[in-house]
Amino acid sequence: MLTLRVEVPYASFRKSYARSFAETYPLPPPATVYGMLLSLVSERFRRRHVGVRLAFAYKRVPLIATTLRKLSRYKYGVPGKQEKLGNAPDFIETLCGIDFLCWVDSSGELAADPTLEQRILTALTAPESVERYGVLCLGLSDDAVNDVCLCETIEGEWYRLIPHNMGVMELPIWVDHVGAARTRWQRYDLEGRATMVTTPTMEQWTEIMAPD
Repeated sequence: MLTLRVEVPYASFRKSYARSFAETYPLPPPATVYGMLLSLVSERFRRRHVGVRLAFAYKRVPLIATTLRKLSRYKYGVPGKQEKLGNAPDFIETLCGIDFLCWVDSSGELAADPTLEQRILTALTAPESVERYGVLCLGLSDDAVNDVCLCETIEGEWYRLIPHNMGVMELPIWVDHVGAARTRWQRYDLEGRATMVTTPTMEQWTEIMAPD
């Protein structure tokens, strides 16, 4: 098991059903964090590390800013329609000051060798051995990661993100990029107060599994 600390100045995680007003999820979705980890190790096949488990804790609850910016509406539409109507200014929500711990457990991975744990360790301790391109981002290409590092000891108090079937927030753990039918969701609660944290317990893990 690895413990990572990830810091991102700002990022937007547009809700799956948001339309003209680009609302953001209140926290980075597990599916997005998993994608960031794949990018870190230069893995392009999304199913390569299915079965890996992730757990999360936040230094603070990220603030939400509302800004006016150009928004692309018809990314996969008719080129002419995109050119005339696709790019227009609109309001978008952005999370600010994202700082979280991510535990990675590869003991349940189905077939990967090396595991995601092993590849992350290699990417962080010997980055010259990983061939990747571009800036590491948490989601969109302009949501650059400021720092990702191994966390040997956990200092201070953190807010744990707890999977709960009756949780107040719903986050995607696997996104269907063609349509929404095969997107998988999980409900969560963020602890009401920060506490000292240790190794996640069984019920605090989120398993990354693709649809059948």
